[in-house]
Amino acid sequence: MERTLVILKPDSVKRKLVGEIISRFEKRNFTILHLKMMNINKELACEHYFHVKDKPFFNDMINYITSGPVVVMILSGHRVIESVRSMIGATSNFDSKPGTIRGDYGYHAFENLIHASDSPESAEIEIKRFFPEFTE
Repeated sequence: MERTLVILKPDSVKRKLVGEIISRFEKRNFTILHLKMMNINKELACEHYFHVKDKPFFNDMINYITSGPVVVMILSGHRVIESVRSMIGATSNFDSKPGTIRGDYGYHAFENLIHASDSPESAEIEIKRFFPEFTE
């Protein structure tokens, strides 16, 4: 079964959307293999966003993801990566269609509620990064 990493970012937690978002995944019959609430420190944030370290918004991303607690989970299911990415919507809340998580709840240009792995390769790297105790 395919696995993916999902992070409910600080704005999801602050706005009390965690239960609503998790409920959407459960209604799609995805299995939550592991789930934890944590604070992402700057070192982990820089590792996670290393692929955009040369972008002008890099520091804003680091400040945002470290600004409060997040909920991190491993989901599994048939075609879970593709399905979850479809469910969350476009990276920009303003480009996300109604019915998607970002389309329904997003209102900020930069704070976009949720992260999900974009490929099987990145999913395994991200799972190891956030759940080293549960990697195979």
